Amino acid sequence: MLLADEFFLLAHHDVTGRARLHPRAVGLGLASAVLAELVTVRAVTVDAGHVWVVNPAARTDPLGRSALRLLLDEPDHTAVRLWLAVLSERAPIHVAQRLVTAGVVRAEQIRRLLRTRTVYVPVDINAAAWPWARLSLRLRRLEQLDEPDLFLAGLSVQTGLDNHLLDGAELEASRHLADLLRTTLSPALRDLLLHTGAAVGNTVLSGRA
Repeated sequence: MLLADEFFLLAHHDVTGRARLHPRAVGLGLASAVLAELVTVRAVTVDAGHVWVVNPAARTDPLGRSALRLLLDEPDHTAVRLWLAVLSERAPIHVAQRLVTAGVVRAEQIRRLLRTRTVYVPVDINAAAWPWARLSLRLRRLEQLDEPDLFLAGLSVQTGLDNHLLDGAELEASRHLADLLRTTLSPALRDLLLHTGAAVGNTVLSGRA
């Protein structure tokens, strides 16, 4: 699965499909993961809080191509925080649809009083729990992480999922992750995580206000 798919599974309960985070935090996390997917295929780069398209012809999936078209259509707007906000509006639906197409989750309508909402319930509990199980185990063992897993773990921290990811783990695991993020993650993805965390923090503060 791609980064945004795995973050979607991390951000939702592996049995019920209910979100573990505020919807706006989920959206920002997914938007960040979509941009990270474009960084990993060298379609875009991120530096000093700005994102630029460097290879419009890079191979990516339909969701990535859609995000890339938006960036290309607005070349004067490069702020990462702006694009996180823009992409977060539709990223949850688009990533969920990608997972439905892949047979990982199924859409279920839940009616409560006068409201109806859609919940994406995992088809296979083990598959849904795999991103959490894999990352949690590797961090507890103080292992090295490849860049996709390292970004995913960092994104969990920036969006507030680290308590879920490291539940019961020693402080050493948290320090190990912080050290890997500082020394191993590429500058572009590190910059993306920094601004994602700031955007989520502002969302939390505005929600409290």
